[in-house]
Amino acid sequence: MTYRIDRVWPRTARGWLCAGSAAVLLSACGGGGGSDRPVVSALDFPVETAVSVYMQSPHQFNLAGSLNGSNVTMSYTFTPGALAAFEGHVAHTATEVAVLTANGVQSQVRFTNYFALDPYVSYGSLDLDTGEYAVFNQTANLPATARVGQSGALGNEISYVDSSEAQVTDTSTLGWSLEADTATTALFCINVNVNNSSVGDGSQCYRIDANGTVLDFVMRVNVNGSTLTLK
Repeated sequence: MTYRIDRVWPRTARGWLCAGSAAVLLSACGGGGGSDRPVVSALDFPVETAVSVYMQSPHQFNLAGSLNGSNVTMSYTFTPGALAAFEGHVAHTATEVAVLTANGVQSQVRFTNYFALDPYVSYGSLDLDTGEYAVFNQTANLPATARVGQSGALGNEISYVDSSEAQVTDTSTLGWSLEADTATTALFCINVNVNNSSVGDGSQCYRIDANGTVLDFVMRVNVNGSTLTLK
């Protein structure tokens, strides 16, 4: 089937996940590729601190992956901004830009994410190109610390055509998990299930150490049994 990798993630999870509405198309009809064997760390990882610190400083990553002959790259930047009003909250903001390229087709997506800190709470986001507007209902906070193998719920999101909230485009459910990586690091993953079978689901995983430092991240897109991994 053909799908849009950027539609796997919901609009607000853009503080956690790189999302957007660019027309980057991939063909995905077969199985996914393999990966290095992870190591289960016995350490405690300060998840909430890692996310809060990450959200307060700029970042830039270049990711790449392939699936069934389709080569995909993504250049991603994260830039914190000024406080702003969102759904009755005085929120921290960050602008995120992703340039996606698949089989020579390039598209850029830009959005602003709205959130609180200490503890981290996601409120929603605004697509700067299309005006798509999303509201996140966070039903549980991130854990202060976690060990590999633990997981939990985060909440749900409703995405709208615009800020009038008159027309829903899709809904999503988010959770978190801490996955094995190395003896001294773990992958803190935000897992997204978009309630639309034509879209699929996916994860963005932050590689963190026991000090709460984000070292890198990995994106995964799952559609019809195939997995595209960008790292």
